[in-house]
Parts: sequence; C-alpha cells; structure tokens
Amino acid sequence: MQYSNDYVDELYSSILEPNLFADTVFFPGITYNDRIADGDVKAGLVHIYKETLTAQADPSTPAGDFTDTNTANSLIDLRLNNSYRKSKKIYKVTANSCSYNKAEENLALAVAENRRDRQASGLACLAQEGTITSGANLTTINLKNQVVAVRKALRKKHAKPKVVFANVDTFGLMLEVAGTQYTPTINDRIIASGQVGEWLGMTWFEVDALADTAKYYDHAGTLQTVDLDDVQFIMYDPETFHISDNLEMMRLIDSELFTGVKAQNEINTGFRVKNADKVGIYTEGVTSL
Repeated sequence: MQYSNDYVDELYSSILEPNLFADTVFFPGITYNDRIADGDVKAGLVHIYKETLTAQADPSTPAGDFTDTNTANSLIDLRLNNSYRKSKKIYKVTANSCSYNKAEENLALAVAENRRDRQASGLACLAQEGTITSGANLTTINLKNQVVAVRKALRKKHAKPKVVFANVDTFGLMLEVAGTQYTPTINDRIIASGQVGEWLGMTWFEVDALADTAKYYDHAGTLQTVDLDDVQFIMYDPETFHISDNLEMMRLIDSELFTGVKAQNEINTGFRVKNADKVGIYTEGVTSL
C-alpha cells in the first residue's frame, strides 16, 4: 500500500464481518409444538395417538338407555430422519496466523448454518403438509379480505389459527394496511430475531426465508422439494406442527490426520403437521377466494 511515493503499514483487523442469515422464526410453544414425549426423545420414530371422533348426534328424549360404541384410534408418525452436519477443518498453522480465534468462530458458524438449514426444512414441511389455497395477487386493497377468508376457512374446520408466517412482500403489505391496528410484539424472546407483531388477533412473523427452494424428509422417508417462493403466507395453529430433535451436538475435536482441529455440529430432527386442516397456505393464482 502506497501513499504517493511512500509505503505505509497494512493491518488485518481482528473484527469479523458477520454473515447474513434468515430471521429465526421457530420458537417452542409459540410457533411449533415441542411436547412430543416426556423428557428427551430417545427414539427414531414416534407414534402419536389420535382417538377417532364420532359423528355429531341428534338429541334423544329423557329416560333412555345409553348406546355403546366401540372406541378406535389411529397413529400419526413423526420420523426423526432429517440430519444436518457441518465439519470445518482448521489447520493449526492457519489459526496461528490469524488475529482472531478461527476455531471458535467456525464452530459458531457451523451451528448457525445447521440452524438455517433446519429452519428451511421446517418451513418446507409446513408448506408441503398444510392445505393450499390459491387466491388473487395480494395488494393493499384485497389483503385483509384474503387473510380473513383463509381464517374463515380454517375456523369452519374448527381450527384455531394463532400464527401467520408472511413473506417479505406480504408482511410489507400488512404493515401498510394495518396501520395503527398493528401492535409490535414486546416479547424479548422472539422480537430480537426479526419483525413480529399482532394483527387480526394473530401473531405475524416476517419470514425472509420464504423465498427459496427447501427440502426435507417427510414422515414416510420421502425427500420432498418445496418451492417456498410461491408461498405468500402460512396461517396455522402451532399446536399441530411438531418439531422434535433427538440429537444436537457441537464440538472442537483434534484431528488425527492433520495438525489442527475440526469444528463440528450435528442436529437430527423430525417434522410433522398432524392435521392439514389446521394449516392454511396462501399462494397467488388465478382463482379468487
């Protein structure tokens, strides 16, 4: 580096520029159900019981006998079959030549990358296993009507939608339409991760990850590829959406093959929508609600 005819010092800063990641939107008990078993899950396949509902009956007159019906149930499978692994090689000679802790920084990066990939799979599961509704292109004029229409469809099935995942464009329209009716969330646990607030009695999340293609293994073991760019918003009851882990590991481990360490992180997860009637996915199309 020269200033005019003089060479001047060069310096490599120990301050790192952080990488960009999508906002975190999965919070246990808020946007998904983590109550799959008592304590830690120690299985690869979890069966969830569901009792069979009898049809609505007409009333009878007083002083009568009971009519017995046999009980029945079914099983909903949650297969923990999505693994996310990152292993980053840090040569000791390279680490010794950097002014920052290269091993710790890469371990943190491996964890963040796996969480990003896990979240993408969760969104893919929601979009794949819910009920898709094709509606008119969203504008400030029709947004509220379309949102209410999806809510009505869910409520007529007796679902209780509490959460809306909106892509960036839809969330921006919502802010314009809602105005002072929009109430920013003050829950420190979730507000630090992105734009969150209340409108129409539901918690809205701005989901910038609704823009890419994502993959996940479903409960049958089939790899599903889902185009999240088509999704404008997802309205759902978080009780019906399960995310469960049976492994989460991170470590710095000395390598026997080279002088240095490996920064490793692994997560093993299962995703399942128990009832598609509780999840409404809005995509733009030619059909109007």
